[in-house]
Amino acid sequence: MTRARAEAGRSTKSVAGNNMYERPYTKEEIKRYYPDKAEMLLKDPVHLWRAETGIELIHKEPTKDEQIRIWNNWNEMTDEMKKKSNEKSAELFGKDNTTYNEEIMRDWK
Repeated sequence: MTRARAEAGRSTKSVAGNNMYERPYTKEEIKRYYPDKAEMLLKDPVHLWRAETGIELIHKEPTKDEQIRIWNNWNEMTDEMKKKSNEKSAELFGKDNTTYNEEIMRDWK
């Protein structure tokens, strides 16, 4: 994690482990850091939900490294956050985050 991200208040110590959970970007941060893609990202239900709740939600990322990063980040969330994320995942994808991540990772093996 970069110092700027930590100073921006995006990281919180997880009850789950020794690593830090890094919340997804807010809507304002998406607009600031991705001005050319912000409109598209904020129309996407996954990115919008993540931005509004600050909770990670497993979804197909463009690279294997980024997929691993969000999976590790998801695992650093509290049990309550994981429950909310799993509910949203079931609504959007018809499966929980663990199952969906396993399916996505099989594509890269």
